[in-house]
Amino acid sequence: MKDRLLEGIGLVGRTVSTRTPLPILECILLTADDNGLRLMANDLEMSIETDHLEAEIENTGSVALEAKLFTDIVKKMPNDYIEISCDEDNVTICKSGKARFKILGKPGEEFPVMPNLERENGYTLAAKQLKEMIRQTIFSVAVEDTKPVLKGELIQHRNNALNIVAVDGFRISYRRADLPEGATTGEPISVVVPAKALHELSRILPEDEEVKFYFTDKRIVFDLPQFIFVSRLLEGEFIRYDQIFNEDFTTNVTVERTAFLDGLERACLIARESKKSPVKLEIKDNHIVITSNTEMGTAYDEVSADVDGNTLEIAFNPRYLIDALRAIDEERVVARFTTGLSPCIIRGLESDEAKYLILPLRLRG
Repeated sequence: MKDRLLEGIGLVGRTVSTRTPLPILECILLTADDNGLRLMANDLEMSIETDHLEAEIENTGSVALEAKLFTDIVKKMPNDYIEISCDEDNVTICKSGKARFKILGKPGEEFPVMPNLERENGYTLAAKQLKEMIRQTIFSVAVEDTKPVLKGELIQHRNNALNIVAVDGFRISYRRADLPEGATTGEPISVVVPAKALHELSRILPEDEEVKFYFTDKRIVFDLPQFIFVSRLLEGEFIRYDQIFNEDFTTNVTVERTAFLDGLERACLIARESKKSPVKLEIKDNHIVITSNTEMGTAYDEVSADVDGNTLEIAFNPRYLIDALRAIDEERVVARFTTGLSPCIIRGLESDEAKYLILPLRLRG
């Protein structure tokens, strides 16, 4: 039981509040019923509840225990078998072997739980695929509060596909997954999920399960055999990204992803402050020249490429290019340009399921 209990604590512990005016949110809720033991944590923005853990239940009930203390106690218990009991005053006894702890809990009925949600408007997707979609986009979520809705990712059902999109004002990350027949019920949706919630979800998604997720006007629920994850949705109008991606370009470059990535990372050794020290690309007949010029020194590199169209000089925050190239799974990528001041679009050579739009920086002088 100890290993399963620690596994459950590890899951729900991701949503335990550490800075809150409500002390009960620093707790984990333990609920014993006829089917076993369930754990839950909630920070009012997102919550995780485990499936029933196998346990011998003598009396049903619930208690909220301070998360860090309870976790440390369970970790230090000498045996795999742990006995937990609670009286009417929420005084909780934890025993294992000769070890015995007596701690004061809080009433389980005072613990805030997410309301039950109707499960009509839902989707089914391989958890591994959802995890990859998050990984390939989440780095483009805005970190500033100037437009709070951009601190989340758009999840959108359109044209029999599920799209996930992140925008930070300087770049757009887009990932599409075609939906097989029977993968969705209800009406197509368009919602914005906080990046923090998706980041935590991606860390705990199993590799070999299907995930079902459901929407209301205020929340999203991810339902797996091991746990249920609930997050609030962000309000506000998301950017119309689909009007920005287009096929209007004058220079098309096909390049080996790893070689391009390595060249940019070498340039970053000089351009450590990427916003103040852009990396310049000179796109020529059969290669890309990568240069960086800062107070620390200069860097020069060349990468072979197939170039179709006009030669071009353009500068970028190199970190944005690096993030996109790391996210693409294909070994050959396509980069498309129009002018030195127009956005660049990068995607894999064989597929446009993942694509990235990046704004350039103005060249000095």
